[in-house]
Amino acid sequence: MKKFVAAAVCAGLLFNSGIYVAPAFAETKTVAEDVTVTTIPEGNAYIPKGVVLKVELTRELSSKKAKKGDAVPLKLVENLIVNGVVVVPAGAEVKGIVTKARKAGGLGRGGKLEFMIVSVKAINGVEIPLQYTKSEHGAGDAGAVAVVAFVSIVGGIFMKGKNVVFNEGLQFDAEVTADTDLKVPLDGLEEAMDASKPHGVSITID
Repeated sequence: MKKFVAAAVCAGLLFNSGIYVAPAFAETKTVAEDVTVTTIPEGNAYIPKGVVLKVELTRELSSKKAKKGDAVPLKLVENLIVNGVVVVPAGAEVKGIVTKARKAGGLGRGGKLEFMIVSVKAINGVEIPLQYTKSEHGAGDAGAVAVVAFVSIVGGIFMKGKNVVFNEGLQFDAEVTADTDLKVPLDGLEEAMDASKPHGVSITID
């Protein structure tokens, strides 16, 4: 007998100065003909794939100083809300990483800077995967380099390319890359996401 799994119907709407997500009950994946596997428990809250979150740089990022592997200073601009409950508050730290960095050099060589947005954590600690890649090159091209190289040999004139700079406050749209189980039933969502309660490793000492 074929099993029926409710299809996920989701929408990202503005709600209480945030992004509102109305999750369905389960994510489904078809792994073979007539075979369906449910990966999110029925009744659990989750963030659907494709939801777009607005993310902001909290300080300047420049190819002059950035190095590959550096953390990118990012925060969430709006609340992420599921069924009226804030699961990720505005201002939450968003994980990003510099993937390529080269400062501007001589002979007109422009800088290069690339970073990706990786994830953001819900109040209960669940990591929500995100995807966004930004790549920019500073001013400078092969033609300019050739001309400057020639002039430099003759007269010692030196030209330097420009660095890439992403200014503080610049915003990006990062997309959730996969349906993400929030590890909590819908009827327990409010309690699980109560920001006034501590979340993490708890130790009780008598």
